[in-house]
Amino acid sequence: MKTIRPRRGGYALLLALVFVVMTTALYGTAFRQSASAIRIQEAQTLQRLRDEGSIPAIARALALLETGIPPVSPYVCGLTMNTSSGSRSYRITFVLEGKGQWKVVCTPTTSTFGLLPLPLKFGL
Repeated sequence: MKTIRPRRGGYALLLALVFVVMTTALYGTAFRQSASAIRIQEAQTLQRLRDEGSIPAIARALALLETGIPPVSPYVCGLTMNTSSGSRSYRITFVLEGKGQWKVVCTPTTSTFGLLPLPLKFGL
């Protein structure tokens, strides 16, 4: 005589396990992309804050160079720019590199004490 066993499904636990694994993978992917976007945005914000004073400072120095040439090479002067985080001081250096080619360097400094102020124009 044969005994007939009832057929067991047993697929509910396996299905639940697959669902949990897939959901965790989906959350992991979404979190990784969100974290990456946040890091990119934070880096752009920090770059904007760093450039907030130095780019206008170098722009003023280059506009000054269009009015004439500095009296000596290297010509060093100071400039204080107002930014959203307060005043920042910069040291502007004009260096003659070749015939009519000037190199303008803008470096942050703690204060402009002892530096000539950036003139309004070069020349006569």
